[in-house]
Amino acid sequence: MSKKVKVIFCNCGYSSIIDSNLKTQVLNALEAAGVDFEAVQDLCEMAAKKNPKLKDWAQAESINIVACYSRAVKWLFNAADAPLDPDKTQFHNMRTCSAEEIILSLLGEKTAVHNKQEFRLEEKGDWIPWFPVIDYDRCKNCMQCMNFCLFGVFGLSESGLVQVINPTGCKTNCPACARMCPQTAIIFPKYTDSPINGDSVDDQSTESKKPHLDMKELSRNDIYQMIRRRGKGEKRFAKDKTDREQVAQIDLQKQLDIPSNVLESLTSEELGRLKKEFRGEKA
Repeated sequence: MSKKVKVIFCNCGYSSIIDSNLKTQVLNALEAAGVDFEAVQDLCEMAAKKNPKLKDWAQAESINIVACYSRAVKWLFNAADAPLDPDKTQFHNMRTCSAEEIILSLLGEKTAVHNKQEFRLEEKGDWIPWFPVIDYDRCKNCMQCMNFCLFGVFGLSESGLVQVINPTGCKTNCPACARMCPQTAIIFPKYTDSPINGDSVDDQSTESKKPHLDMKELSRNDIYQMIRRRGKGEKRFAKDKTDREQVAQIDLQKQLDIPSNVLESLTSEELGRLKKEFRGEKA
C-alpha cells in the first residue's frame, strides 16, 4: 500500500448509533472530492477478525479515520495488533460532530471535483460485532472482567495480561463487564452511554455511576414492589424461590444493563456465579 494520506470511513453497519444521513453526506463529499478513501462496513468486525488491512492502514504516512470516539478506535486497532501512531492519526467522530464539521476538517475549503471514484461496502455477515475492547492506558490487570464473564470472552496472554480472546462469544448488547470494571477500562464502541462507548473518562463522575454492591437493599426494594402488586389472599412475603430468583435477575439487569434474553439463557449455576461476582464474593 502506498504510504500516503489515507482516509478510512466506518459505516458502523451493524448499529444505528450514527445518523444515516450524516454518513451519506460525508461519503458523498469524499467521493465528489476525489479523495483517496476506503469505506468499510464495520471497523469492529474487522478488528475482531484481525483483518490485515488495519495493519496496512496503521503504516500509512498519515491516516484520517472517520468513525466514532477516538479512544474506541485506538483500542480497536490495538486489538487487531495494528497500533496507531498518534502523531500520524486524526480521528473524526460521527457520534458527536456534524457532517459539515467533519467534511471541513477533512477537505478544508476544497470544492473541486476530480477523479470521481466508485465505492462499495462489503456485505454484512451474520455475526453482530459486539464485544469488549480493553483500554490498556487504564487497565490494571485486576482480571475482574475475566472472572465475571461467563462466556469465555477474556483470557490471558503469554505474559499474563488479560485480553479479549473470544470476541464472538460476547452476548450482543450486554456491557456488564464494562460496568463492573473498577478502572473503566472496557469499551463497547456500539454502546449508547459514556464512557463505556469510548468517550473520554471523567473519573469523578464515573465513580458515582458505578453499580453499588448492596444487593440486599436493592432486593428489599424490589420485594416491596412485588408485595404491593400481589392481590388479596396471595402470599404476603417473597419467600418463594421463584420470586427470589426474579428479584436477583431484576437487580442484575438494572445495575449492569444485562439484556433479559441473556439472563434467561443462564443456568441456575451461572446465575448464582454472576450474583456472587457482583457482590464481590468468591465464586
